[in-house]
Amino acid sequence: MLVTGATGNMGPYMTDQLVNSGADVVGTYVTEASRKDIENRAKHADAVSYYQVDLTDQAAVEAFAEMVIDDHGAVDHIVGLAGGFSMGGVSDTDGAAFQAALNRHAVTAFLTVKVFADHLSEHSGVVLFSSDRAIEPVGGTLAYDVGKGAVRTLTESLDVELEARINAIAPFLIDVPANREAMPDADFSEWTAPEAIADEVLHLLSNEGVTGQIVQMTGGQPDVGV
Repeated sequence: MLVTGATGNMGPYMTDQLVNSGADVVGTYVTEASRKDIENRAKHADAVSYYQVDLTDQAAVEAFAEMVIDDHGAVDHIVGLAGGFSMGGVSDTDGAAFQAALNRHAVTAFLTVKVFADHLSEHSGVVLFSSDRAIEPVGGTLAYDVGKGAVRTLTESLDVELEARINAIAPFLIDVPANREAMPDADFSEWTAPEAIADEVLHLLSNEGVTGQIVQMTGGQPDVGV
């Protein structure tokens, strides 16, 4: 089981859930600082095999895939969390920022699936991460919206080409500490709980009757108590 962006905001929720389910989890990261920090954020960080790789560099991703296959023998499922939020509308987004957003979201997802495609079967699941903003843009986050929109189209295209089941999650704002710190005055009750997203990813990975879907998650927080 491969999780890209495993040290990002959603990463520890996803890897902990997968480890709890009994999966052998491989995770990717970019910086050493994020790798060290994850030890304090993920309950089961010691059970994850972390690899440092630039997922926008095809040669680096190909070398990474060889290492993972050598070390683990196979990759049967993929969860593509790699990405990163960015602000800016059309007037204050230049070409470099626009391309960087495409690289962070669409190129990372494309290259990851590409290098492992031959190892995926009809029993394999791939879950990529788009965004609610790719379906209903709100303005002010143009490059991010387009990057996540490209992931949505990539999901639908890969579903046509590959035997594996390819789906995507399109969440609203995810209720993680970094987002609360960035938007302290927001109504957190309307945000999507990361645990709910992790549960849905597991459902998509295990349900062989679901493929080619963009699952929009805007449901807010789970009920507490009965």
